[in-house]
Amino acid sequence: MLYVCCGDLRLPWGFKIWRGKGSPSPTDLALRLVRRLPSEVRTRTKHVHLLADAGFSSQAFMHGVRNLGLDFTIGMRADRRTTEGQRLKDITRQQCPVTLAGLPDLQLWLYWIWLPAKKGEKREQRFIVSSRQRTPQTARQTGRRRWKIEALFKTLKSRFAFGKFGQKIKLGVLRYLCLSVACFFLCHVEHLDQTASGQEETSWPDWGALAGQVRMKFVGWVRLFELEREMERILAVWDGTRQHAA
Repeated sequence: MLYVCCGDLRLPWGFKIWRGKGSPSPTDLALRLVRRLPSEVRTRTKHVHLLADAGFSSQAFMHGVRNLGLDFTIGMRADRRTTEGQRLKDITRQQCPVTLAGLPDLQLWLYWIWLPAKKGEKREQRFIVSSRQRTPQTARQTGRRRWKIEALFKTLKSRFAFGKFGQKIKLGVLRYLCLSVACFFLCHVEHLDQTASGQEETSWPDWGALAGQVRMKFVGWVRLFELEREMERILAVWDGTRQHAA
């Protein structure tokens, strides 16, 4: 999925589905998405910078992005080697120029980011390379922005059932996106209604609470029907137990 960030604007621009062996690779699909960006976006005066994770660190992808005239920052495996045979994790200085094995004509700069330690675990070091020389602080900010985007999709899978919507077919993804837009619209309307009635005062709503309110307002009868059926089954069991005891 290609996710576009421009100022405060955040939106999924497009997506492609990898259909397995014998079909275009994820790298080819990703390059197609980037090529389909309007020329006004790719050639605008404001700098366009592409962020990608280690799954798109292939030689073909990096060459393809550079051929489009775009700068990039891409995650790298710690054991990726330079043209001198040195592993990235053995390099001790950030912001140093590196040339990766297989990419001798592409000048890159190396950085890394330390992710906070999870409970009972050590901090995790993530390596990134950039086609544009930056300060380590700027590289960290860029990396955190990319991982925030990744965290969005992890949240969609874990809390909003994205993983249950048949991501291997186009219809499944479109169905999920349409339902997501519909849910957001209903929550937004509920927020406007609460603001107009004076119930809501904060400028940024609690989307979880709004979703619960919308669910009770529009489909609360479904839950009531389920409770009624469950109550009937419980009473039936109780009646059967009493008759057996008698």
